[in-house]
Amino acid sequence: MVIFEIRDSSINSGKLLGFLFYYEKSGRFFTELLSSVNEWDAPFIFSGFVKKKQHSIDSEWSMRFVRQRIIPYERQNLGEILKENKLKAYDEYRLLLLSEGRCAQDELYLVKTEPDELPKEIQERLAKKVCDVIPLSDSNALIFFKDNSARKTDIGKLIGDNRLFANVLKDNDIFNSVKVSPGGNGIEWGSDRFLAAEHLYSSGMKSHISYDDMISFVRSRIIDTSEAARILGCSRQYINQLVKQSKLHPILSESNNRLFLLSEIETE
Repeated sequence: MVIFEIRDSSINSGKLLGFLFYYEKSGRFFTELLSSVNEWDAPFIFSGFVKKKQHSIDSEWSMRFVRQRIIPYERQNLGEILKENKLKAYDEYRLLLLSEGRCAQDELYLVKTEPDELPKEIQERLAKKVCDVIPLSDSNALIFFKDNSARKTDIGKLIGDNRLFANVLKDNDIFNSVKVSPGGNGIEWGSDRFLAAEHLYSSGMKSHISYDDMISFVRSRIIDTSEAARILGCSRQYINQLVKQSKLHPILSESNNRLFLLSEIETE
């Protein structure tokens, strides 16, 4: 993860407005604006969000912000520019480094910083990002957050009538494919279907099951085929036979292995 300060040289000698986060593996950006930033001080592209009291900006709009500040992909002599700057391909992050986030439309610029330099407000906000998600029945999900809290959230209610998510609620396989967004900024079914961590945190019903509890359960109560065979004193082939006879019920089956609840094996 790379972090940039977003500063405005036209206000108080470079007023700090917020932070731009870049996640190298996914190539995606997310933005956190300070809560003290109003719609007039905020980068223009984010002013609508700030007006609605939203200071955590998703990947799509953060990328739009970045692309405003670098050479456009449609530039006619783009190939020559990339070659001059020793770039083999169009790379928003590398181009952002070259431009320092400056453009002709405003006085904003970017400065690299470190996680331990983030103000307390942003650190507290990051603690409420998502660390894991478990899809449940009836369009619910159990969301675990980095502050070790958990909330059961009705995803259907949160989505409402947003047509973009229509097949997510209709197809269990799609619903169960939910993933955590880079940096825990939310959950998603592909980058275009995204629910922000702040909405999940505020809308969910608090659960007494913490993330540490869940990890402890997985480590102590879920076993693979080899361990099941050891406990029962039998071969892996016999375990497979018990599964075929529906006497054992794996919670996950792969081509060469299965996972079982220890409680079922112990009572077999």
